[in-house]
Amino acid sequence: MLINIKTTNTMETKHEVNEFSHEDGLKTIYAMIESAKGNIGENYLYYLLWGYLVAFTCILEFVLIRVVHYNRHYLVWPVLMGLGLLVSVLFMWRQKRKLTHMTFIGSVMGYLWGGWILGFMILLFFINTRQHYGDILPVTMVMYGLGIFVSGGVIGFRPLIVGGLIAFAAALMAFYQDHDVQLLITASTVILSYIAPGHMLRRASKKQKP
Repeated sequence: MLINIKTTNTMETKHEVNEFSHEDGLKTIYAMIESAKGNIGENYLYYLLWGYLVAFTCILEFVLIRVVHYNRHYLVWPVLMGLGLLVSVLFMWRQKRKLTHMTFIGSVMGYLWGGWILGFMILLFFINTRQHYGDILPVTMVMYGLGIFVSGGVIGFRPLIVGGLIAFAAALMAFYQDHDVQLLITASTVILSYIAPGHMLRRASKKQKP
């Protein structure tokens, strides 16, 4: 009888240990996910950089068209976007030097934006070769919306999700407008979908730091 009692107690103890380990493991995984989200949140610089840069470029080209009447107003895009790409690469290089390992969420975001860039370049190539220049900005907003909508869902940040929906709606509107009006729509869109969420993400990431 004593042997049975000891056996039962041992089984209950093992069950409690296994149950505790399972719950503890879930908590650890959850903490790792939240930590990864916080690290991704530090990428607010990309949203602010490209938000302000695209908004400024749109306004500058609008001024060149309406006020200055400069025929090569489109040159502002390769110049300023090239500058933004250079700054992004330098920031990415600095981030990689600090990372000791790549998280799952970090890998997902890396593949998302890597595929985004490839897809965007293909779309721009075919738009230019077929001379459908009026579709460049609406397609760009669709791509913006896709990237930030998925990013917001991955890191659980609602302002980015809402920003993606705004970008989709703005793209639909822009398809039926002239290029100069599209510039104003694009500038307004990046302010709402990139710049504003970027500042919110910056504040959120700062609060997570001890």
